[in-house]
Amino acid sequence: MKRFLTLLLLLSSASAFAQKLDTLTVEKIMRDPKWIGVSPSNIRWSDDSKKLYFNWNPIDSVRDGLFSITPADINPVKVSLKEQRLLPSEYGEWNSKRTLKVYAQNGDIFLEELKTGKTTQLTSTTDREYNPSFNADGSKVLFMRGDNLYALHLNGGGLTQLTNFVASATENASVNAAPRRRGGQGAAKKDLAAGNEQETWLKSQQLELFDMIKLQDRDKKLDSIQQKELGPKKLKELPLDGKSVQEVALSPDGRFITYRLEKKADGAKDAVVPNYVTASGFTEDIPNRTKVGAPQASYESFIFDTQRDSVYKINTATIPGIKDIPAFVKDYPKELDRLTKLNEERKVIIYGPYWSGSGKNAIVVINAFDNKDRWIMKLDPVTGNLTLVDREHNDAWVDGPGNGNYAWIDENHYYFESEASGYAHIYVADIAAGTEKQITGLLKQQADVFYIMVQDIMPAYKSCAANKFGKGNG
Repeated sequence: MKRFLTLLLLLSSASAFAQKLDTLTVEKIMRDPKWIGVSPSNIRWSDDSKKLYFNWNPIDSVRDGLFSITPADINPVKVSLKEQRLLPSEYGEWNSKRTLKVYAQNGDIFLEELKTGKTTQLTSTTDREYNPSFNADGSKVLFMRGDNLYALHLNGGGLTQLTNFVASATENASVNAAPRRRGGQGAAKKDLAAGNEQETWLKSQQLELFDMIKLQDRDKKLDSIQQKELGPKKLKELPLDGKSVQEVALSPDGRFITYRLEKKADGAKDAVVPNYVTASGFTEDIPNRTKVGAPQASYESFIFDTQRDSVYKINTATIPGIKDIPAFVKDYPKELDRLTKLNEERKVIIYGPYWSGSGKNAIVVINAFDNKDRWIMKLDPVTGNLTLVDREHNDAWVDGPGNGNYAWIDENHYYFESEASGYAHIYVADIAAGTEKQITGLLKQQADVFYIMVQDIMPAYKSCAANKFGKGNG
């Protein structure tokens, strides 16, 4: 029904515009394209599937407006500003039962109940909260604030901070340990380092002469111990050391927190493009990317095991071919000799982990910076070790329209798109058995049936449409 209404809307709009067409001329073709009419865009269903929303400009306005139709009435109706203000964001995350939706809007987190349509604002702060999602059982809303991950208990259990990223663990510890004395922190550090002999002797003598001072000193120590025991739980510090944190995520069982750190390349200079057509009348700079061959950023992925209170890297040393030298380097003997002597691991970036529904299995997708390899590997979160599921290698370039098309089917089966054969096809990996099977490209009839099926049950497959039987890499 949804497909039929969408198709009907597009066909009716195209038919209406076609009736207005006149003889085409070069002048008309080169005019503003609005003369042929504007097709509906950003078509989406309301969360309760009662309305179909789309952007449209049927009366040649300055900009598109928001319209809606319903299954009972397909005549477009412009959505009022009042209704637009009440609409939840079209983006967001659903719980597993698809009864609740959480989304970020204007820097705060909101919760929508599908059955009643009620929206509740969960946060209202001057900080920006973003990337909301549900935990595995739907009892908590996870979101980011600054660099840290938080969990908001929906049953009234309050807010819990899950990570504690700090600029530098060493610096933070020294600041906390420094005594607060006159002259500021610098003076305190100076006194501490100097170890003033006279002050040390006086303090020792005072303790020997006055019992009261001994008692006060003992009470201070006991108070410090008691405050430590009774005070708030201290989260393990996760030092950034000048790096930026990315992809902070919680495992379904709540035990593991994974994250990635990016270190900007030293000496990498962004190119600048001049913009001559500006409102100021002066030439302005448009920031751009670095030029090809410039130093690249580096990435490391970590696991924080909250049960063991320990942090460790995802181990990339065992990735098959991690030290391979790209084939094209053989055309540059000096570079080949240099890389052979270094025997270094190639730079990679890890995406994920992507957990199965229960958290039984975790998959990571790893791309080589030289774009010659893509690995799909099973992650052991307890050790950080990796086991190969699939490796796609191409001496030219590993990429294509379907790169990034992968997801779990069930607890043990993971599908992905690969151009290993030279054509883009869908494969299914059995994680438990360590095997994989090509699904598309058998018979055209079978592929068409499978393609139609996954269009209905797996939205992620939609990106396959353009190259279902097409040749990869152009």
